[in-house]
Amino acid sequence: MAKKQSDPAPQAAKAAPKKATKKSKKLVVQAEAPAAKSAKPSKPKAAPAKKLARLARGLTDADISLRAYFIAERRHKLGWPGDSTSDWVEAERQLTAEEKKNK
Repeated sequence: MAKKQSDPAPQAAKAAPKKATKKSKKLVVQAEAPAAKSAKPSKPKAAPAKKLARLARGLTDADISLRAYFIAERRHKLGWPGDSTSDWVEAERQLTAEEKKNK
């Protein structure tokens, strides 16, 4: 005769519920905190350090994008490999070098 196997699910259901721990209470408090903060106006985010350094040197995104455009045009005309990111980096490098040369 086959023995009946006991189902583990009913045993788990009989287990007493666990008491809330300090850690779980902290999670509840943290979950409620953002709702209280939403009433406050948000502060504007600070510009990244690299962007501030570029602006201090006198380079703007418009200057870099214009130079990157011409670099991309030349790259396409000559059939060189690359992408817009490499064009941007090269434009920034060229403009920085020109600025240092002019000082």
